[in-house]
Amino acid sequence: MAQARKTRRKSAPQKASRPIPGWVWMLLGLLIGLGLAAVLYLQGADRSPDLGALFGDPDPATETAAPTPAPVERDTVPSDDEPRFRYYELLPEDEIRVPESERDAPAPAVPPAASPSEGDPVVLQTGSFRRFAQADEMKARLTLLGLDPKVHEVKIQGETWYRVYLGPFSDEDRVRQALERLRTENIEALRLRYQG
Repeated sequence: MAQARKTRRKSAPQKASRPIPGWVWMLLGLLIGLGLAAVLYLQGADRSPDLGALFGDPDPATETAAPTPAPVERDTVPSDDEPRFRYYELLPEDEIRVPESERDAPAPAVPPAASPSEGDPVVLQTGSFRRFAQADEMKARLTLLGLDPKVHEVKIQGETWYRVYLGPFSDEDRVRQALERLRTENIEALRLRYQG
């Protein structure tokens, strides 16, 4: 008789299970956290200090202890007959009467800006600062513009001020060039007569 062969079936090779990398777990945790944060934000949890009320189990003690807000009085909408603005009434009340003696007095004359054509040299003051660091910053800014600034220390009523000057200029064209360069950098300058 024929001998029956025992055939062994080969089982499929088992795949070695590799652990899930750490970055996948981190990404999964981040997505879950962002999802939870979005849900809480949309429910208004960021405005509620009581987390118990957020999840549906309100504390009965806090519900009864919370004071009810007083009703807010609303301004009535003005009718068409009533003026919407009150400044027509308020302005005449705030009017200041100037005495006749002061009305006729001439306004104090403002001295004209110093000009090199009058013979005296001119300086341009670009800033006056209480801290030397600020004056030094302005000096650096002006130096980068190709100008030659100087910082002078001045005592005024016991306080030290640091003033930044350009010049002296004796030529009107150089003054105009310096002023134009300052204007392009939005730096205001005060034109003064050079005292020496």
